[in-house]
Amino acid sequence: MEEFSNHSVSFDSLPKFELATLTPLNKDYLNVIYIGNSIFSILIAIGLLIFLYFNESIRTYIIPMIIILVCCIGLVFWASTVGFKKKGFALREKDIIFKKGILATTTTIIPFNRIQHVALHEGVLSRMYQLSELQIYTAGGSSSDMHISGLQKEEAERIKSFLLTKIVTPIDIFSNTEIELEKPIETAIASKEASEKSEPQN
Repeated sequence: MEEFSNHSVSFDSLPKFELATLTPLNKDYLNVIYIGNSIFSILIAIGLLIFLYFNESIRTYIIPMIIILVCCIGLVFWASTVGFKKKGFALREKDIIFKKGILATTTTIIPFNRIQHVALHEGVLSRMYQLSELQIYTAGGSSSDMHISGLQKEEAERIKSFLLTKIVTPIDIFSNTEIELEKPIETAIASKEASEKSEPQN
């Protein structure tokens, strides 16, 4: 009988994901972000002009409102730039890592044996720069648990193909068990047939 053991694990011996070398997103994706921010800023400016046109009482505050709008737009562009620079991903032997964040950093690690589906998404602006978004789904999730935007289309397709080879299906999990279960059943049938033959016939 195998002796039971439950030794403590040293924290120093645990793998450190911080040491993984992260691959940055494609530089063209920053242009996609800037274009999206510009379109959003233009729509906000048009909405503000329409609001001022139909409200004469607050037109005296037009200069402070424009200053606030410009500051907000500048903050959006700054946050987008910082967020882009802090994003990165890495493929390891048994999992995939994605890091993002501006003030606070979030690192998501998904083991390959948890992945159930991988998809690619191309937005209108991303398609202009031949970029794709990698979407990874795990067990029990209706939406993607990890989505990595700003990947070159060919690179995203290679990563998708690689991850698909790592997906473990229920057939793979239970294949060995099914084979092991078949043997006792066959043995039981053979034993039954042998006992029937050995029984004296009246």
